[in-house]
Amino acid sequence: MNTNRKPHSFSPLALLLLINYIVAAAIVYLVYVSGGSPNIYSNLILIPIVLTSLYSPVWHSVLFSALSGLALGPLVEYLINKDFGGSLWVVRLIVYIALSIFISWISTNNRKKEQHFEYMATHDPLTGLPNFNCIPDASIPANGALSLLMLSFNEDSDIQGLFGNDFYQATVKRISDELLELLRPYPNATLYKGSDLNFAITVQHFSAEESLENILAAMHNLSGVLITVNNIPVYISFRIGFTVIQPDSSISDGMQNANVALRYSFLKEQEISRYTEAMRDYYRGTVSIASEFSSAITNGNVKASYQTIHDAKTRKPVGVEILAKWIREDGTKMTAEEFVPILQKTSCLHKLTLFMAEESMRYAALPVNKDYRFSINYSASELNERSVMEFVRTVENSGIDPDRVLVELTGDFPDDMYVLRENIKFLHTHKIHIAVDYLSPVFSTVAMLGDIPIDVIKMGRQLTSHVNQKRGLSLISSIVSFAHANGIRTVAEGIENESSARACTEAGVDYLQGYYFSVPTLIREESEKTPSGTKKEESSDSSSQVRPVQIREVTTSSASEEDEHTDTP
Repeated sequence: MNTNRKPHSFSPLALLLLINYIVAAAIVYLVYVSGGSPNIYSNLILIPIVLTSLYSPVWHSVLFSALSGLALGPLVEYLINKDFGGSLWVVRLIVYIALSIFISWISTNNRKKEQHFEYMATHDPLTGLPNFNCIPDASIPANGALSLLMLSFNEDSDIQGLFGNDFYQATVKRISDELLELLRPYPNATLYKGSDLNFAITVQHFSAEESLENILAAMHNLSGVLITVNNIPVYISFRIGFTVIQPDSSISDGMQNANVALRYSFLKEQEISRYTEAMRDYYRGTVSIASEFSSAITNGNVKASYQTIHDAKTRKPVGVEILAKWIREDGTKMTAEEFVPILQKTSCLHKLTLFMAEESMRYAALPVNKDYRFSINYSASELNERSVMEFVRTVENSGIDPDRVLVELTGDFPDDMYVLRENIKFLHTHKIHIAVDYLSPVFSTVAMLGDIPIDVIKMGRQLTSHVNQKRGLSLISSIVSFAHANGIRTVAEGIENESSARACTEAGVDYLQGYYFSVPTLIREESEKTPSGTKKEESSDSSSQVRPVQIREVTTSSASEEDEHTDTP
């Protein structure tokens, strides 16, 4: 495997030392022709001694200063007077050696510190692999190309949150070792380590891309498998985005393109994506998303929809999750998973959170929904004093029992752990329940802070899609055991068929959610109209026009079915 070493070239340091020797010899000769060591010119020897000490190890500095002292002392005296002179040269020799040792020792320590800091800046301390800062130093073959693969393991934060930092680091090391072993047959490939479980691979190829294709095929065999770390099985899977960089292209641009392809892999749930210009055009459209959203809520383009949550044993609906959908001016429909990550970089996310809370409470207040709990997504980055107080005020003003409200924290937490802890406790103090996704960074942070209350752990499709496999079922069973041991309930999302529902139930999951039971449906309140088209006056049972749940026939649904149901309240 390529170690990223550059070919040897003539060192500037060697040239400097050679010049120092020449200068020292010239000074000795100048002292000789000018009458001997007492001459003022003898002090010039300190210049090459200091320079040599600054850039040489201690032993070489001592050798150089000793040779200089001997040359200026007994050698010059012997050439001039045919004797070795008095003892003055001995004092000078000792001074030269002491000076060289002192300077060389200080400069050597400084160089070691600089090398250490440089290594820390360019290498991962755990694995010893070069980090992403080294990628621009890779060379592109003149008659070939350089392929750049960006890898992101999408199930890393849960490992740290559940088993602790030591186990997490052992997992990172094990995965890096697996990747190194996979790349061992390819000397033209170099592995790099980014933050968390993010890696990159550069592959130099000259006439064809066979080695790249072989590496991608080998990577495919590593995804979706279980590895054993400290006798604990860990399920790993990842996404890959890659691009091919030609000799006339920039590696920095190639890194951006590979990252775009990687994000596209996550968006489209593809294992591997190769960069195309169409991908970049897609991400340019995210700018328009951020700029349009401010007026989208005001104009009524952002809609609230719901999906039912069912008791795993009785299969009866016990609650709903309120989801956001954005119908843009051009008719494009976007789910929260598509636009919320963009809004997290803007100030619009707070407005969306309050809007969804108000819609949820309005819907929960209908008498027909009095027996159901309501789950609302709440971005963890919005966990600040202002937002949680406004959220609690919205719930209290609605008259809804807070015990019926479940906040599902999503995204990344802010850096201030104290603020995080206090705001979550504030919500819990007001009887609002807290849910986290098992595979989200939120769960990792909350699990490390053991005094933060969690009421529900949600397991997404990444886990439940493997429930019919022995290892996948084992992982879900372990999560359920952990949750129940800590008084936490579990919800399995992404249930699309009876076998998955039955397997989750047998594993001890408390609640089920997915297309097998219902598709996300837009919330719409329509007043009954008289034959003439005028509205009837609202009656006590007018709320029956909006149904909280729709129990569908037990069949597997597809994404297209969602659009067929979104206009059916």
